[in-house]
Amino acid sequence: MKALTISSKGQIAIPKEVRDSLHIKEGDRLVYKVDRGRIVLEPVVSVPRSQSYFWSPEVQKKVKKVDENFKAGNFRTLKVDKFVKELKE
Repeated sequence: MKALTISSKGQIAIPKEVRDSLHIKEGDRLVYKVDRGRIVLEPVVSVPRSQSYFWSPEVQKKVKKVDENFKAGNFRTLKVDKFVKELKE
């Protein structure tokens, strides 16, 4: 584990190798939380407002369930014509 030094203004510098590995560049934003006596920093990814619904807890819960079903083999394959027909019904 490597150490960082806090400046007189309470600032720290994130080492280049960390910035590079996380693709953090000047002007990027980070969110932080204090968790069990630790400071956790996480890069913020901007999402267009029109797509923000996808990241809501409700939709993410459904996506997780779909992924679990897919991994368990709970799906079927259809030819395009049959798929379109079922969509219309």
